[in-house]
Amino acid sequence: MVMTKYLKVDREECYGISVCDTKDEVIESCGYEVDEITFEELCEQVSGIYDIVEVTGDFQLNWLIKE
Repeated sequence: MVMTKYLKVDREECYGISVCDTKDEVIESCGYEVDEITFEELCEQVSGIYDIVEVTGDFQLNWLIKE
C-alpha cells in the first residue's frame, strides 16, 4: 500500500508548510468545510495563495495547483 501525504505551502503569508494526511485535512486547513467544496475545486480556488503538493510513498511529488 502506497501512503500519500499532502503538503500545503502558504505563498501569501510565507508562513510555512503544513503536512496533511488526507484531502479532507487539506480542505479544512484552507478554512473550508469538507461538504462545501471538492478537493479539485479547492485546488482551483486557492491557486496563487497556496501550493498543494501530493507526496506518494515512493517520494514522487505532484504539484496539484496549476498556474
